Amino acid sequence: MDMQLKCRQNGQFHIMCLGDLHENNDIDTPLGKARAEDMARLINAALDRFQPDLAVFMGDTCTDTDNDPEMFRAVVTRVTQPMVDRRIPFAFIMGNHEHDHHHEDMIVKTYASMPGCLIFNDDPSITGCLNYYHTVFSSDGETPVFNLWFLDSNNLCEDQAVSMYDWVHEDQIAWYERKAQELKERYGRLLPAVLFQHIPVPEEYDAMRPMKPWELYQSVKGHAAWSSVRYVAKENMRGYLGEGPCAPCRNSGQFASWKKTGDILAAFFGHDHLNDFTCVVDGVTMGQCKTAGFRCYTDGCRSSVRMVTLDENAPDRIETEVYRFKQDFGLKSQSLGPIQRRINDKQSFVLNVAVRVAAGAAAAVVGAVAVKQLQKRLKQK
Repeated sequence: MDMQLKCRQNGQFHIMCLGDLHENNDIDTPLGKARAEDMARLINAALDRFQPDLAVFMGDTCTDTDNDPEMFRAVVTRVTQPMVDRRIPFAFIMGNHEHDHHHEDMIVKTYASMPGCLIFNDDPSITGCLNYYHTVFSSDGETPVFNLWFLDSNNLCEDQAVSMYDWVHEDQIAWYERKAQELKERYGRLLPAVLFQHIPVPEEYDAMRPMKPWELYQSVKGHAAWSSVRYVAKENMRGYLGEGPCAPCRNSGQFASWKKTGDILAAFFGHDHLNDFTCVVDGVTMGQCKTAGFRCYTDGCRSSVRMVTLDENAPDRIETEVYRFKQDFGLKSQSLGPIQRRINDKQSFVLNVAVRVAAGAAAAVVGAVAVKQLQKRLKQK
């Protein structure tokens, strides 16, 4: 396989993002088999339709890492087989759950052994175990036109009083800035870039605002440090805001570093299984990649892939769209029940509120009737 990444003859380069699969070894039980088949149907349908130039697994991809390495290899082989069969190169970033059992070396070696996998650890001395980049060349293979960054956003914060989730550390940010400068010196100009990592940056909350009282049903509860507020999207957010972004509570300055360096057109994240929005904050596009699987908490049949399109003829622009299991591919889920197939998370919240309100109203009616009956009995005595 030609491992050089380059634009097509029309100048475009297509990337497919696959969010949080949480795939495991359960393919023997009826439900486990159905979930694996639903995931495979989505991936195969998306690859056949779009034939991307690169696929990116956005972390929390295969979560059985605490057992037999051969079993883990079997899961990874099954998940990556659709790319291998089509000779589509793929990248992988570490999610928080890839760090859970401290088997990072085994995970990296397993993925790296798969045909077409592009991962490598550029600097083992810095935080994380997969920080790397790849350059995308022009359609003739001669001129570098874009750079793709892949960063390890680590796991849980060691001090939970500071933050639930960890962040991209200062030495990783310094590595990114140093490498961006080296690329600029090598090629004589700053390459427009796209960044992929698992845990989002806190600046996503800049694309949201506190809800007004009548916006309750449209709102989401903020995560951790933002949990005292319910939020709705500002006008510059497009797509589905299904949960408060689970960003680290400590801001390490990563976004500020992007602005200082000046190369980042867009950054894409996984981690939040329901969100598929894009937003623009201070000129940088940020996008969430909803789960593409059916093992974790999901959003009905809205499991999806995200397509990202770069164009050497318009290097300062980026296009991205989300394509969903049922709505866009017309697929039928075998693992979700009839209600789950039709309802999304926000509708579920509304339904729960409605049920509670109805229950409260019913209790009030029952209570009023009981009071009247008691008053009537007292009058009869």
